[in-house]
Amino acid sequence: MSGKPTPTGVLVVRPLRISIVGAIAAAAVLGSMIVLGLLLRGTQDGIVFRPFDQIGLISVGVFGAAGIMLVARPRLRADEHGIAVRNVLGETYFPWAVVVRIAFPPGAHWAQVVLADDETHPLLAIQAMDRQRAVDALQAVRILHAKYAPERPTLTPEAAERVRRRLQAEAAAAAARPLGRLEIIDRDMAAKGAKRRRRGRADRA
Repeated sequence: MSGKPTPTGVLVVRPLRISIVGAIAAAAVLGSMIVLGLLLRGTQDGIVFRPFDQIGLISVGVFGAAGIMLVARPRLRADEHGIAVRNVLGETYFPWAVVVRIAFPPGAHWAQVVLADDETHPLLAIQAMDRQRAVDALQAVRILHAKYAPERPTLTPEAAERVRRRLQAEAAAAAARPLGRLEIIDRDMAAKGAKRRRRGRADRA
């Protein structure tokens, strides 16, 4: 995984270990299918493999190897304007203005881009299995984000008060609305459970 900016000032990050594992697996699949395609000409049951069948087996190996190598496609490109994230399929561009932070949750297998609307986008180019390389790449991306991301405006006391009142109103409305069927069942079961516990304590006393 490369975590160093290029001479043009663009940071390019790619996973390393998963690419090596994918290349080995793809080579094994392709090699085995080529060997099968070249050696299988007939069987003891009288089944004969024609050249068309051999080409089909080799083609299966080619497509299988190509599918395995998709694991090496993830890439991250970051510059002063934003980041372009390519995972297995497709590429998505995020300007720094919409990126809150580059996160790596505990126990996660790869990093993620946290956006301003609380959504997240997987960042497969930075993977836990790359260890120190992943740490270096994560720090490099965070440095670019801290340098080029615009400052986020803070809420004024008036705006914060409006948000607090809106949340209180929503909570009050949720409490006042009629209970749904599942909520009624859950409430009745909780009440019955509490009654059984009180009866059990009374019997033991």
